[in-house]
Amino acid sequence: MGLFNERLRSLDISLGIGETSRVTGATPTQIRYWEKKHLIQSHRHEANGNKRYSLSNIALIVMIKSMLDEGYTLAKASEEIEKSHQKADMLHVLMSTRLQGIQYDDHQTFLNFGPLENDPSFDVIAVVQENTAKLYKKAIQPPMPPHQGSLPENKDDTGRSTL
Repeated sequence: MGLFNERLRSLDISLGIGETSRVTGATPTQIRYWEKKHLIQSHRHEANGNKRYSLSNIALIVMIKSMLDEGYTLAKASEEIEKSHQKADMLHVLMSTRLQGIQYDDHQTFLNFGPLENDPSFDVIAVVQENTAKLYKKAIQPPMPPHQGSLPENKDDTGRSTL
């Protein structure tokens, strides 16, 4: 997945202001104003080239436009988007530092977030099914001792070896 993410980030997919306006529904005037307010950013391929908007900025423009259409002020939309970015950043930290494994079955997904800080003998397990997620603690199985090369000796009721 790392290679996929790296390739996706390296793609230079961008649109000019006219195409960005067409696909987002925001007017070029709105886009320029939001850029002036530092809500979005453009880039130029060459020194004298036209402004281009990346896919992430296009998504941001769609968010801003949708929120304005719902009645938000630009300031409130900006504030809500910032909160959304903060939540996404915290979720990224959680997933990148704690997620140790994912297992699937037909109806649910199990995410292992590793040991509890205050009780390291238990892992935190999230069970996700349809639109619900539940957290559980699961006892960590101690590792089996390494095999010493010989089988354990079996004894009968009198204590004599049966092997």
